[in-house]
Order: sequence, then C-alpha cells, then structure tokens
Amino acid sequence: MTRGTAVLPRTGLRVLFVCMPWASLDMPSLALSTLAPVAGDSDDVAVVDVHYANLPWADYVHAESEGRIGAQAYDDIARGDNLALGEWVFSSALYGPDVAEETAFHRAMTSQGVDLTLASEMYRLAPRFVRDLARTVVDGGYDVVGLTSTFDQNIPSLALAREIKRLNSRVVTVLGGANCDGVQGAALHRNFPFLDYVVRGEAELVLPRLLRSLAADEAAERDEAARHTELAKIKGLCWRTSEGESVATALGHAMVPMVKVPSPDFSAYFDALAAAEVSAALHPKVQVEGGRGCWWGEKHHCTFCGLNGSLMTHRSKPADRVLAEIKEAVERHRVLDIVFADNILDMAYLKTLMPSLGELGWDLRMFFEVKSNLTYTQLRGLADAGVTQIQPGIENLSSRVLRLMRKGVTAWQNIRLLRDCRTLAIWPGWNLLYGFPGERAEDYEPLVEQLDHLVHLFPPERIMPIMLTRFSPYFDDPELGMENHGPSRLLSTVYRLPQEELDELVYVFDSAPAGIAPDLASRLVKGIDAWKEAHAGARLVAMEEGVSLRIVDERHRERPREYMLAETWHVVAYKALLKGRSFKALGDRLRDAGVHPGDEAVRELLDDWYEAGLVFRDEDNHVALATGLEYA
Repeated sequence: MTRGTAVLPRTGLRVLFVCMPWASLDMPSLALSTLAPVAGDSDDVAVVDVHYANLPWADYVHAESEGRIGAQAYDDIARGDNLALGEWVFSSALYGPDVAEETAFHRAMTSQGVDLTLASEMYRLAPRFVRDLARTVVDGGYDVVGLTSTFDQNIPSLALAREIKRLNSRVVTVLGGANCDGVQGAALHRNFPFLDYVVRGEAELVLPRLLRSLAADEAAERDEAARHTELAKIKGLCWRTSEGESVATALGHAMVPMVKVPSPDFSAYFDALAAAEVSAALHPKVQVEGGRGCWWGEKHHCTFCGLNGSLMTHRSKPADRVLAEIKEAVERHRVLDIVFADNILDMAYLKTLMPSLGELGWDLRMFFEVKSNLTYTQLRGLADAGVTQIQPGIENLSSRVLRLMRKGVTAWQNIRLLRDCRTLAIWPGWNLLYGFPGERAEDYEPLVEQLDHLVHLFPPERIMPIMLTRFSPYFDDPELGMENHGPSRLLSTVYRLPQEELDELVYVFDSAPAGIAPDLASRLVKGIDAWKEAHAGARLVAMEEGVSLRIVDERHRERPREYMLAETWHVVAYKALLKGRSFKALGDRLRDAGVHPGDEAVRELLDDWYEAGLVFRDEDNHVALATGLEYA
C-alpha cells in the first residue's frame, strides 16, 4: 500500500470512535452518539465501538493523585474558565513532558494569579495515560480511529493520534468536530502528519464516502490515481497523496437535512459510566439535538459570536421525532435530565414539541438555549414542558450596547426575562460581556446605578470583556472596530507552530482593548460581585390583595419594606409594566383603562418607583421588577 493509506481487512472495517478530555463527564458525546449509527449502517464496516476516554482519565488522575484531583477539578477545566488550560495539560503528551513549571504557559498563567497546582499534576500524568490508551486501541485491532474535537479537545486528540501511529502506522486516524471547521481543519491536517484525514463540516455527509473509499483501497479495486480522484470529490475532506502532501477539498454547500440525521445511540456512554469510579460524583444527563445552526444569526449575525462557523443555516427535526428520541433515552437509560444541544430554540417547538412533552407527565428537567425576548406566555410553556434551565442570549443590560452587538433585544426585555424566570422557577445561565467597540460610559452608568435593585434576580455567572473569535463578524470585518493582534498568546505558548500556521488553526485571538475605560469596567465588575453576594435569600414579590397590590421588598435584609398599591391607576400602571412599556405606551394603556391621571402624575409615579427600585429604567422604557405576578 502507498504512504498515507492503511492496510485494511477484507471482511469489513473495525471502527473505533474516541471521546477525549475535556468533554463533559456527565453526558454522552452527541457527535459520536450520532456518528456511530452512521458508520454502523455502512456495508463496509464490520464493527463500530465508542470509547469514552474522558471518564477513565478522571478516574486515573483521581487515583494517581491519591484523591486530590476529583471531578470538580476536571469540570473546572472543561468549563473553559481559563483559556487553553485543557490543551496545555495534554501538551506534555503531544510534545514531550517538559517540567510543567518551566513552560511558557505556566509562567503566563501564574503571573496572572491562576493556581495551576492540580493542573500541573495532571500535566505530568497525561503522557502515561495517552500511551496506555493508545496501546489499548492498537491491541483492539481497529482499522480506523475517529476522534471528535471541540474547544480544548484538540491537543488531547492529537496526542492520542500521534501515539497510535507510532505504535501502528497502518491504523487510519480521522479527526473531526467544531475545531476542524474551515481553515482550521486544513491547518490541523497540514501540521500534524499523523492525521490521515480531517473532516471539515458535517461528518454525516463525509464519513460514509470515506469509509467506502478506505474499503476500496484494501480491495485493490483502483489505482492511486483513481483513489485521488475519488477523495477529491468528497467535499470537506482533508487527505494525503502518496507523497504525504496534504490536500483539502473545498467545503460543500450541502447541509444534512435533520430528518436524515440518525437517532443517537448513548449506550456506550452509559456502559462506560457504570464502570467509572467518578460516576459517584456525577448526575448524568442526556444530550438531545433538535436543530442545527442559528435562525437569528442567518438574519443578523451577532458581532462577537463565532459559533456555527460555516454551518449557520438553521434547520430542525420534526417535533414528533425529537419527542420519540427523548422518550427512548429516558426509558432506556432512566435519566430525566435532558440537555438540548441546539444553539437556539426553534420557535415552532413552542407550539409543537413543548405541549407534547408536558402531556407526558414526566418529571423532566430540560435545558435550552433561547433568545432572551421570550414572552411570559412562551416561558410558561417551557416551564410546563419541564424546562428548568435556559441559556438566554442576554450578554448585556444596555440597549445601546445590545444594538452594537446586533442582539435584536433590549435591556428591558432582558430584565423582563430574568424577572419572569424567577417567577416561573426557571434558572437562566448567562454572562455579562463588555468591551465592545463603540460603547460609551453613558451606556453603563444607568446600569451601575440600578444594580442594587436587581439582586433578587439571577445574577450573571461571569462578567468579562469579549473575546475575538474566528467566524465572528468582528473577526471577519475589521471595519467593525476590533483590532486583531493575532492568535491568543496563551494558545501560542501551547502549540509549537509558526505564527502563520497558528493564524489558521486557533479559534481565539488577542485584540486591542475596546469600549469602556478600565475604571468603569472595575466599577461594573464590583457591582456584579455585590449582586452575586446579595442574591441568596433576596426577594421582591408582588401579591394581589383584592383590587390592590402588596409588594414585599426583602432585597436587603437590613432594610425590608412593603409597598401597598391601592389606587386603581397605580395597580393598572404596575401591571402594565410587567410587559415593559415606554412612557407614551403606558399613558395609552391608562387611557384605555379610563384611569389616566395626567402625564405629570404618571411621570412622578415612575420616578418614585424608580427611586424605590420597583421598576428598571432603560432609556424611555420601564419594566416592573417585582416577581410573582402572572400576565398574558
């Protein structure tokens, strides 16, 4: 056989998919759970196995560290709070086990005050883990090993592929996943010769044709020229010539219809979980895919967002198909926690999927990513279906900054959603981002002044300046104001590659500071920290008492207060502000109700409520802050 082509068995391929760290420990890989059935449907495949290496890695470091490194330490890295930390841990297995404390990455992180004690111990353990894993794979007699890579899975996957090829050069290695999209996949294939193939884009379109080609190679059905011709026809595939030259075929325009995506098979994960010591610390979940792409991004790509890459077009599965997959997963694996992988909720599901889920009567706990301008009625539909957690695209609480971001929502709508989530017992996970080109101090001053009024609402998990990421409008269009300083300095200390190669390989880039001045950013961060500290036990609740409204204010235990809204027009006005209204719109509502007391009285009341923190003011709009009231 020629260089770059493995010797394959004539009875059918033995295929292994591997999920490396730092995939979540508490749920299966949706990519591999979907691709395993794709490979299994191929007539050229005899065996398909899936190996979850992330679970044994967690067990391994726990045992080797005598219990010092547990599931929490793994999760801290997997969440990505520290850029490239997971990549660095396994760089010792890819490039060689240097002394952790002497690496450029370690020096850079510790100079910022990051404690790398546990990560350094994992850095020393990674080479042996990878060697042992590669030996197990090779001893298993697999012909093709497929690896999936998202975020910090690149270097762990590369390290394993390198070691597999060192032990047996005839094993075919294939890498795919979000980290391989666009030029990134070509750069990975070009710089790491132990990768035989890299799949860019959706593997459901590529994998069957690649497996067919590999089987044909062994069957000697064509010469090298014919092989090259066939591989060149597979859109989105990186492959090697007989001379070892890397070739990247163009990305295809076709996308997988969701009806053609097979139902995922999670059995390999739950088998691995049952055998893992770390399972005692986990609460397993099932990841479900309703749709791909982003329908909002198709119309107005958020300026900072690099998700979806070349696959922005939104499409989704029929609701009955999603319902069947959820029922199958719950009944088979006895798991009630369902995490939707969709980047954004298909709004049609509000009328199709959600009512059907609610009718099941199961105690489901579901997660969705949603747009943050959902109405109370829509949120109530999610809650009734079993949605207990959402990730709304809030990102900021200044309407002008949100316009700079192309979010398509306002600050008062974001506040309304946070309030309604509190009323409906839905937990919203969100971050507050700043540092956008064109933002001004006056965009944040009104927010800083009102943060003390918001402590009863769910605070952001993190507050941070935006990062410049590949595929985002800020990256693609310098005219938007982000000054690109090149690949992330931290990532550059991990990958031992020339600058021009890193330019095409990495996802995160350094940029010049933009937006508000550091002193205001510091005030904003301190205000958010105070919000987090005051949140536990804080409440602002409105209760109907006859025709009046009683508002109990326990946001600050040292100064609890109560407000009784007894005048009819006060009650009408506050209930009208549950939806959020401008001054004019509120006046129109009062006139329609026949209780308008005059513009001056309305303005005075709004000012009083603002001072008391009963409403949030956003430019000329006001939204009620008290939780507990239902409205249409």
